[in-house]
This record gives sequence, structure tokens and C-alpha cells, in this order.
Amino acid sequence: MSISSSFYTSMSGLFSLGEKMGMLGDNIANISTTGFRASNVSFEDTLLETISAGGVRVNSMGFTSDFSEEGSIEPSHIGTHMAISGDGLFILRDRDDSTSIYYTRAGEFIFDSQGYLVNPGGHIVQGYKFDSDGTEETALTNIQLELTTPDATPDDPEPVARLVSTPSPSTRLTLLSNLDARSQDHSPGGLFDRWDGTSVIPIESDYYELRAEQDIYDSSGDRHSIQVYYDRDSQANVWEYLVTSPPEGTGAAAEDGVLARGTITFNSNGYIDDITLENYEGGGWVAGTLSDDGFPMFRTPFGGAESIALDMGVTYVNGAWQNERQTTTQFGYGSYAMFSNADGNGEGDVLDFLISREGIIRANFDNGVISDLYRVALSDFINPYGIRRMGSSLYQADPSGSGNLITGSPGSSGLGMIMGGSLEGSNVDLTEQFGELIFTQRAYQANAKGIVVADEMLKTLIALKR
Repeated sequence: MSISSSFYTSMSGLFSLGEKMGMLGDNIANISTTGFRASNVSFEDTLLETISAGGVRVNSMGFTSDFSEEGSIEPSHIGTHMAISGDGLFILRDRDDSTSIYYTRAGEFIFDSQGYLVNPGGHIVQGYKFDSDGTEETALTNIQLELTTPDATPDDPEPVARLVSTPSPSTRLTLLSNLDARSQDHSPGGLFDRWDGTSVIPIESDYYELRAEQDIYDSSGDRHSIQVYYDRDSQANVWEYLVTSPPEGTGAAAEDGVLARGTITFNSNGYIDDITLENYEGGGWVAGTLSDDGFPMFRTPFGGAESIALDMGVTYVNGAWQNERQTTTQFGYGSYAMFSNADGNGEGDVLDFLISREGIIRANFDNGVISDLYRVALSDFINPYGIRRMGSSLYQADPSGSGNLITGSPGSSGLGMIMGGSLEGSNVDLTEQFGELIFTQRAYQANAKGIVVADEMLKTLIALKR
């Protein structure tokens, strides 16, 4: 190698080390950037042979991002923030160009005004949708909430679109009670004879032993109160019950609000042996029917909830009533309602979002409904070091360097799990970066010294002519 070639060799070293210094500065500057991956730079030597000069040059092979280490995972107060524990990257789609796909470890996601789950740059997170039946679809799609804009009112002339839980009509009412075996008959002749729908209090408390109450919902989400009254019959171990839905205010006729009536017969052990039920329809009594799962059914005038299965803890199976683990009983220690519940729900507004480890985004509504909306998708590459860094913690695939793409649900195909309400920090090791800074500085000084020495050697060579 000639003296002049050493100039160029040292100069190439200065250029390359300058690039590395910039990379180290970038790493240190992003030590607090969510999901940031520390960059590395590699160098190669290039042998240049020309007629006038030859020598070894040092060139940068380009930057690569370090995916070998995870950043620390810290909690976030925003439920839709996510971190990946394990391998994989979130998939994002450009809002304006659907063909542009990006990948990131930065899970700073929120729902925007259009219902899209986006990162701070507005790129849309990709996932798999759950349909209304709870079945997960297989096609990758934008994660977007189905927002509903309510009708304008004088109090809210410009309503904002919101996520709501659609109403679901009730189909089953569960009432479990204990009826005191020591009780007496409060209404000789029956509870129906004591009922007066034209009164503010349709039946006085002196005429029944126990009242149980539970709300049900119709198909519009309107709530209706169902009140069941119990009283001891004149026969031993037999009770009568009256199913009602009292009218708002007072009714026009005495029978208004009455839906059904029946009897409960207990055995000597205090458990149900038989149940009857008949509906009040058209001014008379009509025998009730059984639901597919063996519960007696009563009729209502409410749209979408016309037939309600009455679950008192027994089902009719193979020609006999069978008691469940929790059932209505007749024991001698007081009358009280043990448990009441009804399926169905009214319309509900979303309270917050829950993210499972499997990446399922669930909406928690104020009506008690928790609904699966989407599952976040992840991708990984055979060679993650070959993907291109695009800035803003985003990457794009480079088929020539990153290899085949693996896309799927969290926890499948070697992909990591999701930590909801969390963010992954940078994986920059500050100690390592400072060590590299010192080494790079010394290497830069050494290359600069090489230029100085080559200059002195040329001066000596020129001085020989004198």
C-alpha cells in the first residue's frame, strides 16, 4: 500500500466511525422511546485496486436493529396500550394507502374518533374480528369499533358516536327461595283473588308469605319488573305462587299485571316434588308449556320476551322433576329469596377495554356485558434483522433480507403473548452504549492520527529532493 493510499484508508475509517457515532447518539437519544430497538452497525473491508493506487477501505454495511433482547415492560393507565412478551411485532396498515404495511413493537394504541385502533402516527392496528355470535374470523382486517350515533335531543343536539352494547331480550328468569315450612295460609281462596291491579299496592303484605323481584328486558332493551308472590296453600307441603308485572301507576282492571300462577309441591325432605304453571290469557287460565331444557314457561306482553322460562331450581326430565344443586326449598327457618337473576340486557355504554394475554380486545359495558371484539394479530420474520427501519419505531419487510413472514394469533407459531395496559420500553443498554462511545472515539482518534502520520511521511519524502 502506498503512502497516499493510507490517507484514503484512514479517511474511510473516519467516515465509517462517524456513522457509528451517529448511530450511538441515536440509540442514547431513544433510551426512553417506547418499543425502540437499539441499532448496530457492521463494517467490511473493500479492496480497491487501481493503476494509480490500491488499498483497503472500510465501509459501513448499514444499520440493523437488535431484536435479541426485550425492553422492560412497564404498566400504563391506558387499557388499550399493549406490550409483547416474547417474539413478534404488531401489524399496522397505512390509513391512506392500504397496501403499505408496517411492523412495530411500540404498542401505544388508542381508539380514535372513527373507532380505529391506531398508533400515534394514525396507522391502523390489524387483527381478527369476532362476529355477533362470538366466532373469530380468519381474515386480517382493520381493528375498528362499530360506533353508533344516537338521535339528537334538545339536551344533546350534536351527539357523539359511541360504542354501545345492543339489547338482548330475556329468555330465562331464575328465582331460588326458601319457603318457611312453619308458615300459614295468608290468602284462603288464592293470591289471584287478593290481587287488585287498580291499586297502587296491588296486594297487601298481609296476604302473602314472600315476594321475590327481578328485572327482565325486552328486545328494545326496556326493563320490566317481574314480581313473584308465594303463599302457603291449605294442603300440606303445597305452596301457590303468582307471577306478575305490576302496571306503572294503576291499571284499568283488577287483573292488570297478572301473568301466571301455579303451585309448588314439596316432599317430606323439603325439596320440590312437583310444579304446575298456567298463564292468564284472554281473561282465563291456559296451561303452560315447558322449555326445551325442562323449565315451565310463563307468557308476557313484552316484545321479544313473550315466553320466559321460570327456573326455580328444578327441571322436568324423563317424566319427573329433578332438583338441581341450588333449588327452591321448604325448610323451617324463615322465608327468604336466596338468589335471583335473568339473562338478557338493555343497551349499555362502554366503560373500558380489557386486553387478554391471547390478544383479545374485550369491551366492558355498564350493563354488565363483556363482549369480545377483536384479537390483535402479530407477525415475525425468519430474519428480523433484515427488516427496514422506517422511523417512528416502525419497520417494513424486506423480502431479500427478512425472509418469510409468520402471521398469527399471540401465543401461536412461536409468537409472544400480549400484556394489556402495558408498554415495552427501549432495549438500549446505556452501559454498553457508553463503552462503545469511548471505543469509537479512540478509534476515530487513531484514524485521524494515521492521516497526520501519512502527512509527515509525505513531507519527508518530498524533502529528499532538496
